[in-house]
Amino acid sequence: MAAITRQQFTRDFSKAIAADQSALFIGAGMSAGAGFVDWRGLLRDIATDLNLDVDEEHDLIALAQYEYNRNRNRSRLNQKIIEEFCSRAAISNSHRWIARLPIDTVWTTNYDRLLEEAYADAAKTVDVKHRKADLLHHVPYADVTLLKMHGDVSEPDEAVLIKDDYERYEAKRGLFTSRLQGDLSWKQFLFLGFSFTDPNIDYIFSRLRVLLEEKAENQPPRYCILRRPKVPKADAEDHANLKAQYERDVRHLPHRITDLGRFNVEVILIDEYSEIEDLLRQLCLVVSAKSILVSGSAHEYAPIARDKMDSFCRKLGQEIIKRGFNLVSGFGLGIAGSCIIGAHEQAKREKSGRLGQRLRLHPFPQEFKDDAERKKVYSDIRQQLVKESGVTIFIAGNKLDRATGTVVLADGVMQEFAFAKANSHLLIPVPATGGAATLIWDEIKAAPEKFFGAVDLKAEFGVLADINRPEMEWVDAIFSIIKKARKE
Repeated sequence: MAAITRQQFTRDFSKAIAADQSALFIGAGMSAGAGFVDWRGLLRDIATDLNLDVDEEHDLIALAQYEYNRNRNRSRLNQKIIEEFCSRAAISNSHRWIARLPIDTVWTTNYDRLLEEAYADAAKTVDVKHRKADLLHHVPYADVTLLKMHGDVSEPDEAVLIKDDYERYEAKRGLFTSRLQGDLSWKQFLFLGFSFTDPNIDYIFSRLRVLLEEKAENQPPRYCILRRPKVPKADAEDHANLKAQYERDVRHLPHRITDLGRFNVEVILIDEYSEIEDLLRQLCLVVSAKSILVSGSAHEYAPIARDKMDSFCRKLGQEIIKRGFNLVSGFGLGIAGSCIIGAHEQAKREKSGRLGQRLRLHPFPQEFKDDAERKKVYSDIRQQLVKESGVTIFIAGNKLDRATGTVVLADGVMQEFAFAKANSHLLIPVPATGGAATLIWDEIKAAPEKFFGAVDLKAEFGVLADINRPEMEWVDAIFSIIKKARKE
């Protein structure tokens, strides 16, 4: 079995995410990238005290067992876990992209709290399970369930670390095995943060071999990102041995890929671990492109009539759902209501999935002690709207300035434009509706290649700039832009 391309992986796994049939399995490599030690770093001092060279050891689980055998207790191992994984490592961009993915099941062998911090940063509620007892209850309305199958830094005595722990896993943590077996039977898994030198990978896949009794062709596809063997630097110390090890790893690579195929695991090869961030970013963009943020507000409706604006917004909301997208909205005055009504009607008509997934609404509260608090809350909501979507449509964008009694440009719509642009959204203003939408279009049309690359969208934006076009032509032009820009 050959490795698959990043494009193939992104296309296929994004479909599993959209169908709510995906899960992640996170290994130590993700934490090492954020500043925590890897397994060799964790055990380096212990290996030295055992008169061993950690860089020459292949079975690091056995190395941890040797330390336990020497002292007949885990105190030093536990202290190493506490020292290393209670230190302050910052969540990486890769963790942030993981937290943005709408995946509700995440497994990990890591002890640290980086994933919990990333989900908190993304304003998501996480149900953490690191003990057998945790599997017997659930946190209501959690966005994601995080299953720490090897334990947590808060309870180092219970961490799965030495050979004894792995051998007794079924007796002590059998409920995790049962849960994993159930998830593997129907979810598509992405394995992240594993490498040839990660001691967990062989144990994990050995356990999978036992769990997956059916033939691979009867199982959902799974994906694993692995780094190609790295060529040693010419001036590296002990270059000859490093080169020999590199050549051995190169020879082993196709066999490892073929072996993973026994578990229906397809491999995506990368040259540097830093590529994982870009891969996750691209996956997020593809998945979030199915969620459309409608940004706009209207105190007055010129240059088009209010009836036409209401009809356009309602039809747009209907077509967002009808064409397989989700609506994200912040209840902008005069715009969002009609979009939401249209989307809700279509979703109910089609019975198309859970309404909470198809319509994600974030109303702006109205009661504040001062204007500074209001601006902070509104800015946070707008950033959340942008994080949950990948396409932003700008309609009108004006408001009443209560201080002067005049209609002015909606600064909130412009702020959403800035956030959406910074998050690589596909930006679609409808200039015929005036206000901020026209201003945004003026910026885009001055350098369209910065926003759409080489894609020619002159015809579509010609329709969107014509106030005399029927509403449905505007709607069709919007979805034509999405199709062309996303190369669907």
